[in-house]
Amino acid sequence: VERDVAAGAIQQIIESAPLVREARIFDVYAGDQVPAGKKSVAFSVAYQSGDHTLTDDEVAKAQRKLLERLRREFGAELRGV
Repeated sequence: VERDVAAGAIQQIIESAPLVREARIFDVYAGDQVPAGKKSVAFSVAYQSGDHTLTDDEVAKAQRKLLERLRREFGAELRGV
């Protein structure tokens, strides 16, 4: 994301997703491996449903929707996984 995007704002969006129980920032990096004017913000995200065990497909779908929202709202790009 752009350097001026607050990591807390990204965290709020992630935690507002229906299946997200918790999102924790574990790294913020701005350096040689990130384009100028950008930073990398890494999150640990825990998914949970209140009424059933989530399948891999449910989590993958929720994550795709969340990443799309972050792209729209913050211009976020997913770095190497």
